[in-house]
Amino acid sequence: MADYIDAVVFGFILSFSFGPIFFILLETSITRGIKQAVFMDFGVIVSDLLFFSLAYFGASKIATEENQPALFLLGGVILTVYSVVSFINNVAKKKKIKKAKAVEETRLLKYTVKGFLLNIINVSYLVIWAGVIVWFGPKVEMSPVKIWTFFVVSVVTYLAINLLKFLLSSRLKSKLTDKVLFYIRQGLNILILIFGIVLIFKGL
Repeated sequence: MADYIDAVVFGFILSFSFGPIFFILLETSITRGIKQAVFMDFGVIVSDLLFFSLAYFGASKIATEENQPALFLLGGVILTVYSVVSFINNVAKKKKIKKAKAVEETRLLKYTVKGFLLNIINVSYLVIWAGVIVWFGPKVEMSPVKIWTFFVVSVVTYLAINLLKFLLSSRLKSKLTDKVLFYIRQGLNILILIFGIVLIFKGL
């Protein structure tokens, strides 16, 4: 049991990793709602599952020093394009009539896809999960059950803490005007743009 205390700590650290997805999840919970943020978080978890699987089965070789610049460059370009398009759309966006609940429910899946795509371009998570396996694996004699249990405990902790963050941030929504929400979105788009540019420079 003591081995999985590390998993809880790691899940906590993941939840407060100040990358682009951290800010996007908070922005979504404030401006769109908790349900939308949770569905987006599911997409993030699916991408983490993919990263962990790749790391576990040895495919993390794609994240070697030789390949990292190209991966950083690709991720940076995608983030930069996303932030610019989002910024422009936010400016041009007009209030739309509230649509039927059934339509809204089907659109929740787009948040899962969005979360997956935004997290999958961050190759550093592949390196992090590979590092976790290299560090934790020998402690449990490379037991598949214990290694995958570590992953599950980390992800459950990550999701639980994020749910608390979403609940707290969503309470701000009633106190924020449309103008303030607009500037929050634009500020976050600028932060994402900065992250993208930093990744591009890492890849050059």
